[in-house]
Amino acid sequence: MKVGDLVTLSEYGLNLEACWRHRKDVRDGKVVGLLKEVYVREHTWDKSTYYIVDWIGSKYKGLRRMTWAKPGMFKRKDLKMYRTPKK
Repeated sequence: MKVGDLVTLSEYGLNLEACWRHRKDVRDGKVVGLLKEVYVREHTWDKSTYYIVDWIGSKYKGLRRMTWAKPGMFKRKDLKMYRTPKK
């Protein structure tokens, strides 16, 4: 993934505690976000890559990975590339 891609939540992301209530909207193709930044956090014990997503739609602006995380901050396994839903 690179900056500027359209993303949505993956099946793994739908099972997160803060995202499960949007399951129906994701499957209908309503939850879409723009990838704004790739953030690499480096500590001596951990090196993690986070993706900062700007969600489209006022209902999803505060969508986050966990309740204590910053809004729009997700890991790669939580996201997938957006495709329009099949009719």
